[in-house]
Amino acid sequence: MNQALSRVARVSVMVLSRRAFSAPPAPVPHYILTYPYPPTILEDRVPHRPGHVGLAKQHKAAGTLLYAGGLSSPLSSTSNRELPTEGVFLFNCEKAAEEFIEDDPYVKSGVVDRAGITIREWACVVTP
Repeated sequence: MNQALSRVARVSVMVLSRRAFSAPPAPVPHYILTYPYPPTILEDRVPHRPGHVGLAKQHKAAGTLLYAGGLSSPLSSTSNRELPTEGVFLFNCEKAAEEFIEDDPYVKSGVVDRAGITIREWACVVTP
């Protein structure tokens, strides 16, 4: 009888294990913060960039900012230089994204127009 029970227990564990690995992952909420950059961003940001990057590093160290960077498009068909058109930040907490906006020198100085800023929830299914 003990052998029969242990066989049932082994089969049950195997079935439960398979279910655990076959269940779809629950989406992990992240928040994408986007800043529209004006065409003059390269010049306008100069005095504010150290504070902007420093703030991003603070959020990174706190564990709330996962990635940050810019999206670019060609400046012109005759130039190899690219112009940043949008800043993109990936946060794991909506409150941190909102705090970033409030504290960012780009926003405070008017380099980035607050009206164009968005925070969108991203349901990330595949994570590192």
